[in-house]
Amino acid sequence: MRRGSIRMSIKYQMWLTYNAEKEKIQLPVLPESFKTKNGSKNDSVNIAGLGEIVIIQSRPALQFSFSSFFPATKFPGLQVSSIKKPLSLIQKINSWKAGKKPVHFIATACGVDLYCTIEDFSYSEEGGDPGTYQYSITLKEYREIKVRQVKVDIPKAVATVKKEEPRIDNTVQPQTYTVVSGDCLWNIAKKFYGNGSQYTKIYDANRGVIGGNPNLIYPGQVLTIP
Repeated sequence: MRRGSIRMSIKYQMWLTYNAEKEKIQLPVLPESFKTKNGSKNDSVNIAGLGEIVIIQSRPALQFSFSSFFPATKFPGLQVSSIKKPLSLIQKINSWKAGKKPVHFIATACGVDLYCTIEDFSYSEEGGDPGTYQYSITLKEYREIKVRQVKVDIPKAVATVKKEEPRIDNTVQPQTYTVVSGDCLWNIAKKFYGNGSQYTKIYDANRGVIGGNPNLIYPGQVLTIP
């Protein structure tokens, strides 16, 4: 299993990172249970005189499932020193799921350090603790297609195979948006993030283009959407 660059100071931590670890979430509350599915794809055939024969195949991708919650307020036992708004964490995970890039999943006590796809992510706000969201998530091990290069030396009639295993790249290329008449940063943030209050992210990434006043943008300006 691959080792990430995040330094662990607590015995048991769980992390999800994205975009070459530029975006990170440390799960604030550890799940009560952690399910790992490690199945097999072995085939069995019946051969006359021998009976059932098992043909061993490569194992399928590992699958991890767990449930926990994003708290709205601090309480004893939190894994983090400060908490973030539950909805902002939910929005971030949803954007990663839609981003078509694997996330880096780290669970220190289990020795899990893998790139995974987010197969399922569901959440709900339940009564009794306003602003706190329960969630369940399923992650599946991501395996990059490995390219094999074959070099043939014709005079010596020798063929060698070189295997390359490049590091998985989950870097996200920034989007751009061209301002049109009637636009404002609030509406642009709502278009890309589903939340107009995220306009400060766009402004911070484009101060050199927009200038000192985020309320003044002009048609034709090209903005980077982080």
